[in-house]
Amino acid sequence: MSDDFFNFGVTYPSPSDLITFVFGNRRRLDHIAWMVQSNGLVNYEMPTPGVMVSLCQDGDGVALDIGANTGLFSLLLAAANEKLQVHAFEPLAPVRDLLIDNISLNPALAPRIKVEPFCLSRTEGSFPFYETINDQGLVTTSSSLELDSAKQQGSYREHTIATRTLDSWAADAGDPPIALVKCDVEGHEHAVLEGGWKTFSRHRPFIVIEVLGDADVAVHNRFASELGYVDFVLASTTLRHCASIRFHPDGWNHLLVPAEKTARVFKLCRQLGLTLTLG
Repeated sequence: MSDDFFNFGVTYPSPSDLITFVFGNRRRLDHIAWMVQSNGLVNYEMPTPGVMVSLCQDGDGVALDIGANTGLFSLLLAAANEKLQVHAFEPLAPVRDLLIDNISLNPALAPRIKVEPFCLSRTEGSFPFYETINDQGLVTTSSSLELDSAKQQGSYREHTIATRTLDSWAADAGDPPIALVKCDVEGHEHAVLEGGWKTFSRHRPFIVIEVLGDADVAVHNRFASELGYVDFVLASTTLRHCASIRFHPDGWNHLLVPAEKTARVFKLCRQLGLTLTLG
């Protein structure tokens, strides 16, 4: 196998559960691929990979990878559960091409992963999208609909991309049974929540969502309060239950759990050896 491709094999939640898929690194410019190859998938944004795998193995249905980038989590979810359908949302064409390439490297998984070439937001239309540019030519991981977020990264170029709401997309897709959502859209997460209010309320999925320092957490907290979600910060070897959603320097990813499903958190901790704390 070429040095531009890596065959990832990980075990979740027990040593007997081997999950494998191939992930590319065309021209060796994918920083995510380098990090996973160097440190192992288990340690990438730990404990997020294990949490997502454990939750997606509960049954069938649909998982949404909102902000899929080059497809690491889309492939991981599809590989972890052969009954799961994955929708990977990635609006930026050059990154989306790499996502499609990575999916094609996994012919057994490809039929269950559909690429959605637009952003999810609070409204539908065409809007400026800011592709961040780094001085090493690496694949962007911080592009956003949020101009302030892009400016914090330095250089950027502007594109025009299409947006849809999750509610509209779900209606057109036949209202599929959404079990798990991963949302990492560089500061635009609040708009995804606003545009999917009815869908989240109806399907009650587990949500893994990034909360950065400049996040509009007022929307996050209103969402959690009105829809009955409980917040857990994913901090290395710990799940930290918090009364309100806010930025945590040691845990950018949060797990939002429907209140009626909080017992699943205890099973999750047992499976992955995580400590449950308050904070």
